[in-house]
Amino acid sequence: MKTVLAAVTLMLGLAYGQTTIEKTGSPIVLPNPKLLRCKSSDCNHVWIEQSVETNAVFPKQVTIDMNKSCLYGMTSLYDGSIPVDDIRTAIDERYGKWAVPESVNSPLKIRRVEPEKFAIQLSIASKKDEKRKIADAGTTQAIYIAFGGKSACNIP
Repeated sequence: MKTVLAAVTLMLGLAYGQTTIEKTGSPIVLPNPKLLRCKSSDCNHVWIEQSVETNAVFPKQVTIDMNKSCLYGMTSLYDGSIPVDDIRTAIDERYGKWAVPESVNSPLKIRRVEPEKFAIQLSIASKKDEKRKIADAGTTQAIYIAFGGKSACNIP
């Protein structure tokens, strides 16, 4: 029950505790990577204390991956009507210097944020993803995962 309560609290807080980055349209809200490897009792201290603009673009869905009470991955899905370039710009403004060079010309964009020990993968859902019921085709996916995946929760 505590795990479910922690997950619900994280999901509700995620939408309200983030900074936004604005390019040309509405600002894009990104998940807080400090949630990765967060134990449920420590998570209430990771919210960024800045207000979010009223026209900010929030993910339409955020899925979390947990190992017991430790969150090690997040997938944010942004509606297909939100330009992927706006989402890419928001990510690049915070994490661009960690872009993997091989992914620059690839439709799959990857950033390895070494100091914080996580990676971000940005992609657009395909028809295949839609058939597998992962996301509607055209939906932008931003996947955050701690280095080591599920085993990252075992690292102090």
